Amino acid sequence: YLVWKSYLPLSLCFLIYFISLKMILLYN
Repeated sequence: YLVWKSYLPLSLCFLIYFISLKMILLYN
């Protein structure tokens, strides 16, 4: 449970980064 709790913010950050990268590629 503790590992999952520490892993969750990292995966969320990665998801936000991936979405923003996709948006940049879409708008270019």
